[in-house]
This record gives sequence, C-alpha cells and structure tokens, in this order.
Amino acid sequence: MQGEDDLRGLAKIMAFMRAVSILLVLMHLYWFCYGFFIERGWTLEIINKILRNFQRTAGLFSHTLYTKVYALVLLALSCLGTKGVKNEK
Repeated sequence: MQGEDDLRGLAKIMAFMRAVSILLVLMHLYWFCYGFFIERGWTLEIINKILRNFQRTAGLFSHTLYTKVYALVLLALSCLGTKGVKNEK
C-alpha cells in the first residue's frame, strides 16, 4: 500500500510539472506576442502585473530562450518521472 501511495504522489508531482511547463509556454507567448493580444483586446492588467513582477524579480523574460528552456526542462523531467512511475508498476 505504501508503495502505491508513493507512486500516486510521484504521478501527481509529474502532472504538476507538466502543467507548470505549459503555463510557462503560455506566459512566454503572452509576453513576447503582446502586440497580438493587445490588438484583440485580450489583455488583463492583473496578468500584466504578475508577468512584470516575474521579469523584475527573476528576469524570466530577459531573453526569448529562457522561458522555452525552463519549460523544456520541466517537461523532460516530468516525462522521465512518468516513465519511472510506469516502470515501477
């Protein structure tokens, strides 16, 4: 039973990492394609404020490659972890 609970917990962590990587890609698109979103009126001030804070504190959007690399690393780790969960069953 304990092993199954551990595997379920690991699977949830891997799903969370996948969700964060997708969120990073969406944030990247919003930041670097902002003109597209503003033309269509699809911007929200709260999202702008959150992303500006990310940029100010972490420099996440200093270069177009940073968010892509972070998202790719998280996605790769989640895939490796998912493979490990499947192999344990």
